[in-house]
Amino acid sequence: MILGRGRSARQDRVGEPEEGPSRRPAVPPARPARPGDGAVTPAGSPVGPRLVRLARFLAATCVLCAVAAFPGSSLFNLDTVAVRGNAHISGADILRRVGIAPGDNAFRVNTVAIRERLREDPRIADASIVLAFPRNLVVSVRERDPVAALAFGDGYVLLGADGVAIARAPGPGTALPLVVDRLDLPWVQAGTAVPSPSVRFGVTVAATLPPRLRSDVIGVRVDAGGEVVLQARDGIWVKVGGSDGLADRLAMVPGVLAAVRARGLHAQYVDLRVPGSVVVMPAGAAPQDGATPTPGGAPATVSTPPTPPDAAPAGGNGQENTSHRGIQPGPPHPVPP
Repeated sequence: MILGRGRSARQDRVGEPEEGPSRRPAVPPARPARPGDGAVTPAGSPVGPRLVRLARFLAATCVLCAVAAFPGSSLFNLDTVAVRGNAHISGADILRRVGIAPGDNAFRVNTVAIRERLREDPRIADASIVLAFPRNLVVSVRERDPVAALAFGDGYVLLGADGVAIARAPGPGTALPLVVDRLDLPWVQAGTAVPSPSVRFGVTVAATLPPRLRSDVIGVRVDAGGEVVLQARDGIWVKVGGSDGLADRLAMVPGVLAAVRARGLHAQYVDLRVPGSVVVMPAGAAPQDGATPTPGGAPATVSTPPTPPDAAPAGGNGQENTSHRGIQPGPPHPVPP
């Protein structure tokens, strides 16, 4: 007899777990991977595109820095800075105003600013700056030559052809002395135009004298009526009048003076203001307006245009303006008859 045969299968498996539904141990949820913890970034994570964008940004920044630094390299340093057109102003003075020297970077050159700095000098009428990139800089200047020397105070003011005051001077130098009657200037400043129409008119006359006449004239005067009188080297005064038709009358002056001198006339003045005639007042004559001329002291009239020296002058009446001041190389200025 075997014990235990009659026991149920349930009693034979004492201590064994009862069969039932399958159970798995609980697994904690996995936390997201963090950069730097050695975990592999799963596909589809937003961290990957961010790293790509950051790398691209850093690369673009490096390229921009390189481009910005490239113009400052020695490849763009100037080899030469040349000055042209200066006759009376030293190249060193011009270069000081330019502010650029060999060895400076070509990208520092501001042509507009350089031109403005040069034009601040009253002796310079205009300037142009040309950069032969990247090695050479050429500065060309046009000097403001003094054409007239305005008698002012105890000296002169040198004036350019545009009426701009260049500088004060004790003497006229190579410029043509200019006297303006009843001159009342509130101010005269170098680098600005003289605020007087009469002065500007006198400067225009001095600047436009024909070459044949310029060498024979030692002074220009503008009277109170705005008319121009020229003084020749031999003391003859030539009245050429106002601005209307002035160029034609100035062109006549050399021939008229040559005719007067060829005849041996000692003229006090020559009047060209009357169209179609030339009035010559002999020296020593002082007729009154409307007076009858007397022999030896009567004004002579020469036909216009001037005829060859052997042509005989015809008699006629001449009228004289009020007396005016003369022009000499230095003040004070004498008063001619």
